[in-house]
Amino acid sequence: MSIPSNLIDQATFKCQYSPVFVIGMNGSGTTMLADSLGHHPDLYMFPLESKVLPYYLLHQGSFGDLNTLDARRQLALALTKSRAYIQANDETRVGLSDEQLERPGFDGVVDALYRVFAAKQGKTRWGDKSPINTQHVAALAVSFPTAQFVHIIRDGRDAAQSFHRRWGYDPLHTITRWKWDVSAARVQGKVLGSDRYLEVRYEALTRDPSNEMQRICSFLGLQFNESVLHSSMLYMDPGNTQAATGRIVPNSEKWRTYFSAKQIQAIEEIAGAKLSGLGYPVSIRGNQSPSKAKLCYWKLKDGWSFTVWFFREFGLHAMPVYFRYIRNAVRQWASSWH
Repeated sequence: MSIPSNLIDQATFKCQYSPVFVIGMNGSGTTMLADSLGHHPDLYMFPLESKVLPYYLLHQGSFGDLNTLDARRQLALALTKSRAYIQANDETRVGLSDEQLERPGFDGVVDALYRVFAAKQGKTRWGDKSPINTQHVAALAVSFPTAQFVHIIRDGRDAAQSFHRRWGYDPLHTITRWKWDVSAARVQGKVLGSDRYLEVRYEALTRDPSNEMQRICSFLGLQFNESVLHSSMLYMDPGNTQAATGRIVPNSEKWRTYFSAKQIQAIEEIAGAKLSGLGYPVSIRGNQSPSKAKLCYWKLKDGWSFTVWFFREFGLHAMPVYFRYIRNAVRQWASSWH
């Protein structure tokens, strides 16, 4: 999706807020980075994956003219029924008053919702970090004309090993998704320019968090605060003594010992060229595109793997949670081009 040049001109924007969207393929460190940024005294980062913004953004017309209060009420009602917002609000649906919904447009409704959460921490600026947003940078940039995007990129082979180790996902499916998502976000993000789009490497962030977080804070117009060097995401490396203190720690290149030589070859035949273009060393600069039939098979296979993992982990009594997950997955699929 292309962005009209007049919408990129920062001088035309008179908004009083600047949302932050942390984007990136699942397993690339979006949660870790967002959690760290959320420690900053001037920025609230929504702690969960909202997942639904692209869906409602693309279907906003079904609520009517969002310049009218009634349409904004309807959109607000639909958004606040989303599970992530209820969970983040102590299992209670957020109520938005007409005064809070005074600002027109899709961005006005979303801004009103996130400001409720931000206000609880005494903050006004907010951010979101759902990986699905990675595919919709252009649309989000138009709807939120002062928003900034921080794209965290990780070696796709590490993302593939993480997904396979945790949920049994097919590494070839994961690396295909990684190639598409990274490519789409970079193409759309670079149109915005360096004032609105920043790329961060997971490996550099975990190797030198102080330098990288200073760079990110500078990009976002935030005064650097050492609180952002901490993350609650200790799962990144539970056995690391630094992780026990909450510090960001290195967690890269596990794919080298996790996958066999044959598996690495198959992965690089699909995304070797993209990995190499990003500076990651590869043996094969492949760029294969799997058939639609194979993609469909991988999706079904991964869906079954997740289902088995979910019920082993939580039991049959978690069936309602599982169906909510499926509903969100369908919504994300509806707003995705994959």
